[in-house]
Amino acid sequence: MGIALPGPLDHARGVLHRVTGFPEWDGFPLRDALAARLGVPVVVDKDTNAAALGLAVGGVGGSFAYLHLGTGLGAGLVIGGVVHRGARTGAGEFGHQVIQLDGPVCGCGNRGCVEALCLAAVRRGDMEEAARVLGVGAGNLVGLLDIDLVLLGGRTVAAAPEVFVRGVGAVLEERARREGGGEGAVPVRIASGGARGVAEGAAQLLLAPLFGRAGG
Repeated sequence: MGIALPGPLDHARGVLHRVTGFPEWDGFPLRDALAARLGVPVVVDKDTNAAALGLAVGGVGGSFAYLHLGTGLGAGLVIGGVVHRGARTGAGEFGHQVIQLDGPVCGCGNRGCVEALCLAAVRRGDMEEAARVLGVGAGNLVGLLDIDLVLLGGRTVAAAPEVFVRGVGAVLEERARREGGGEGAVPVRIASGGARGVAEGAAQLLLAPLFGRAGG
């Protein structure tokens, strides 16, 4: 069984940390508990990593970021065709990069996180501002990792896909103009798979390694 859920968590040990929205799960050994209860192998990973793996297996090549905006904001990173989780499965905690030092308090305890600013705009009904904030975070990611593509998904993005593609794209285009080089902005698209993307990625947590896909 493949389980995909919000992070942070420890993918290697299958242990949850202070999962977004459910801090009481901190330290719970979900993988072992489910394996004992169900009698089948279990793999646990972040929803964004699972979705990114599903996209890579489905044919998205190169290095890309999958940005998932729903009740929280996270990223799945694929570098050179392999899901990048980091030493402690901490890679992709994209929503908790601070972009406003005196900004609102985020659920993680910091101020001015991309997630807090983006979700505040969503609550106000200002999707254009939410897209702009998401674009600033995506621009930082592009500058840091020099990726080929930004893919967007999640319930909030699905409610206004054109607004988010346009808004994030505009920020990346402005960044590309400032940097020069003539290569143009990193493209922004809606991820394929829709509402099934995370579930299909959770299945690939088991199937991809079984069929020889490295980095599953």
